[in-house]
Amino acid sequence: MALTVREVQSLLGRFSKPEQEFSVPWIENTTVKSPTSIKTDKVICFLLFEWLGRIVIATANIAALTVDSLGQLLQEVRVYGTHAQFGAQTPIKLRGGLMRVLNRIYRLGYVPRDQASAAWTGAIGTYDLRVFWTLPLFPLPMPLSLAPLYSLKGPDWAGNLFAEADCGNALALGGVAANTTFTAFGSGQGHPDLRVSVVRPSLTVDLMNRLSPAITFKSYKYLDNILQGASFTGAKITDLNTGKRVTALVTEAGTLFAAGAGQRAYSAMSDAMITRIYPALDGKPLVLPYDGFTEQEWDAWLGGNVNPVGYDVWNFMRESANPDSGFPAETLTSSRRFELDGDVAGAGGQGGVLVQDEVLGSPAIAAE
Repeated sequence: MALTVREVQSLLGRFSKPEQEFSVPWIENTTVKSPTSIKTDKVICFLLFEWLGRIVIATANIAALTVDSLGQLLQEVRVYGTHAQFGAQTPIKLRGGLMRVLNRIYRLGYVPRDQASAAWTGAIGTYDLRVFWTLPLFPLPMPLSLAPLYSLKGPDWAGNLFAEADCGNALALGGVAANTTFTAFGSGQGHPDLRVSVVRPSLTVDLMNRLSPAITFKSYKYLDNILQGASFTGAKITDLNTGKRVTALVTEAGTLFAAGAGQRAYSAMSDAMITRIYPALDGKPLVLPYDGFTEQEWDAWLGGNVNPVGYDVWNFMRESANPDSGFPAETLTSSRRFELDGDVAGAGGQGGVLVQDEVLGSPAIAAE
């Protein structure tokens, strides 16, 4: 007998507190990785990253403290492995700063609870810091009671699920490498720690065995070439992914801070670079808004939250909070033109990103 929605919600309502998974030294301008597979005995709904360390600024203040500079300590986070049905997959590929901004967009009133021995200003001084990144492994926004239906079921990845992060450096903060030192928390020696915790739903073994969740994908692509090119109105910004159901599109735009050694940061964000977005299929807009301000006003009303400057959201599930209401790009063939169109004011020194949230498969709970 199939389960009713009420029965499903009664079974999927509770979560554990964050549980230790692994801790590795954070070493600037390197890639750090989970020493072994993340435990795959249960469903995983969140990964929680915590940077614990000391930053010493010497000689000169950081003149161009970048937007959410502490978020850039993790330049990129990837979660990948081998799925029993779909093979090798990378469900998560996101920049650290984007992880924090997306939570601010979708979680009303949320601000990462960073802690510091002194207010982080980038001025000359010593800062012992805790910096947090919370990574939902399901689409937003949706009821947490249904999150396990769109999260990672550990046994489907059986001992082959890993997390890794590209570490930032002084450039990611808007600083100068020669003036900036990273050491262990409360010490002038060693390296900062990167701690990773997991949050799992409180499911019985029987229910977990019966659960076949969809897989949520979060990825990004750069828009720098478009934003540094010619201005245009009502034209293609970039192609969109096909093969999966699309739940949300988010653009980011700002002035790039001088970077190097693989680092990337912004000195300021702007709503004047990408001034309108809308998805289009075969050259026809799915919906055609007047401008980006109209989109943002509607989105603010729906979510009860004003988007941060520089971010525009096109969410296919915001009204329903149901990933199944996403755009069915999994039905499109290679001959179809699925793209993000809009208006761009191009200029040198600009940069941006498109974040795509997608779902592969349909969740199901087998009857007893």
